[in-house]
Amino acid sequence: MEKKEFDDEFDFDEELLDQVDSDKKVKHGRKKWNAHAIFFIIVGCVFLFAIVRLLIWNQGKKSDYDPNADTSEFDTEPLDYIQPLNSTQLEGKPDDGVTTIFCLGNAPFADDGDNNLLAKALGEQMNATVVNASFADSFASQKNTSYDEAYPADSISLYYVVKALTTGDYAAVQKSAAAVSEEAASKASALASMDLSTADCVVIMYDLSDYIDHRPVMDPNDENNLLTVNGCLNQAIQMIQNTYPYIRIVVLSTPASGKTIDGFYVDGNIQNLGNGTLVDYLGNAANVCMSNGVTFIDTYFGVIHVENRDQLLRDDYHLNEDGAKAIAERFAKLVTLD
Repeated sequence: MEKKEFDDEFDFDEELLDQVDSDKKVKHGRKKWNAHAIFFIIVGCVFLFAIVRLLIWNQGKKSDYDPNADTSEFDTEPLDYIQPLNSTQLEGKPDDGVTTIFCLGNAPFADDGDNNLLAKALGEQMNATVVNASFADSFASQKNTSYDEAYPADSISLYYVVKALTTGDYAAVQKSAAAVSEEAASKASALASMDLSTADCVVIMYDLSDYIDHRPVMDPNDENNLLTVNGCLNQAIQMIQNTYPYIRIVVLSTPASGKTIDGFYVDGNIQNLGNGTLVDYLGNAANVCMSNGVTFIDTYFGVIHVENRDQLLRDDYHLNEDGAKAIAERFAKLVTLD
């Protein structure tokens, strides 16, 4: 009897238990629904944010670009290297009271023969006597390391012309030039009467012929390799310095130019024919000049560049009167001959 009373007293309410279980299920289900909702709300917010940002981006913003603004401060700086002679180099310099400039190169100094525009403009700007020792259709570099009669044009290259001028031995140049052309033979005869010792300055300038003919710019293992533009320029400079240390040497770069070869237009500013663009030739020539302590004037970025070359060149290759004058004026601005 007592046991029954105990059981009745602690008898669980089945309906109450069912209600508790139901509440747990409701609460458990509500938690799962809240997690999913939060996830979709976050995704929706991210998506909405992305749409808003895209709309703002598409609208853009007002540009501050002024087509008439002066942007010269952002232009490419000319790669000039100006190096005057020092007092030691000038010792023993003969003073004849006349400023004499020797011009070496090809088309820039050889076009129109004795009426060459650049030589004339240099003489006027520097108030100097100009001796033109350039050869048309010649190269700064050589085709062969040693002279080969099968290719006589090497005899009028920069190296051989400077060698003749510094040694006084013109026989090889005269003999071989005759096999090149009548014009070259005539120039070689005139060369023999030139006295480099009277020069105050030697100016060297070649066009893009080496570039067009696929001549190598440099040899990393041999700075004097005559098959390269650098090697010939390096040796020519040093021959002049060793023989006549009082002569100032100025190298002018090839200006921005192009040429039609076999019906195909080759633009030296953008096309690499295997050894770089004209800018690569320019940079290497500047390095040779710096290493030898001679002046280098960048006519590519400093005078005749891509934007104005049609005004300063004829046939996008040869200097016209304005182009020659522009180079001579810049030369006079940067170089002083004592």
